[in-house]
Amino acid sequence: MIRVLQIVAGLNYGGVSAAIMNYYRNIDRTKVQFDFTTTAAGGRFEEEIKQLGGNVFLLPNKSKHPFKYVKQLKKIIKQGNYDIVQSNANSASAFLDLYPAKRAKCKIRIAHSHNSNCLIKWQHKIFKPLLPSVVTNRFACSAAAAEWMFGKNKDYKLINNGIDFDKYAFDLEKRAAVREQMQWGDDIIIGNVGSFQERKNQRFLIELMPKLLQVLPNARLVLIGRGDTQQQLKELCTQLNVNDSVDFLGARNDVDMLLQGFDVFCFPSTFEGLALAYIEALASALPVIISDGVPFVQFGNVSRLPLIHEQWIDRIQTSAQNVANRTAFTAQEIADSGYDIKTLAAELLNVYEELTNV
Repeated sequence: MIRVLQIVAGLNYGGVSAAIMNYYRNIDRTKVQFDFTTTAAGGRFEEEIKQLGGNVFLLPNKSKHPFKYVKQLKKIIKQGNYDIVQSNANSASAFLDLYPAKRAKCKIRIAHSHNSNCLIKWQHKIFKPLLPSVVTNRFACSAAAAEWMFGKNKDYKLINNGIDFDKYAFDLEKRAAVREQMQWGDDIIIGNVGSFQERKNQRFLIELMPKLLQVLPNARLVLIGRGDTQQQLKELCTQLNVNDSVDFLGARNDVDMLLQGFDVFCFPSTFEGLALAYIEALASALPVIISDGVPFVQFGNVSRLPLIHEQWIDRIQTSAQNVANRTAFTAQEIADSGYDIKTLAAELLNVYEELTNV
């Protein structure tokens, strides 16, 4: 059996850990087993990981205690005798994950880039020249994420953020049920899923609401997630007098159902590697509007726009008028999408087997 140590910052419903968990659930666990390290205790996925046969190891904060982090990680890798160590970072601070792996004599050390920018830019600048000295293989969720982490024209393996299409397939009965449950009535539901942080840019959606309500009086913005900027966003709603038209639903474990009830999905992030929430919305056959900071995918109904309110309002109006045309994808469309997790998990297993000569 191939043993892989997945290094992630946290094990909550965030995009990176959710993407890795989708692979873990669907990969053949008689042939490969994942363990995880994290720097945040009490993650939502911890119990599920244990049920699937994996272990979770808690490490010190990488930014605050880098030397302790490296020392403890090296010990875990050495004791676990892992075939592969895979760092799932948003910056070249992946060096601090893979340096101890190299010192522990792990032969396969993967840097998996999940984003096209990061918040702690000084770390990225410091460690980017050092990263090639510890990496044996490069993964990325998009070309933009690969270029950000590894530089231009570097070899890498594209690992799409896959999802379970059966879970997200559009269903009229589910849509009717969730809209009744949420008391959305005839409202036009503009949805967004993502952690509340500056780069996710929910502020843009709140700021367009006063203008949108002038042309769509029954528009309602539904925000799913939690994070550091939530209180600021709620205060902004009060300032703009749109409290009655904006719902904060918090972190949810029924996003697949809520997507059924949306009319339009808006994703105005200033930067993304790809974003799992965006793929989930597409799989639900929603019209999706993304910013020009989000990579475009050749699948589903996607509009990519600059962050200009008037253009988004026009596209929301057009999309809301075409809700009646929303239908579930066919088996062939799913197969052709490139995002079906069952297919992708089998492909990842093949990659691991090739790397380890199994």
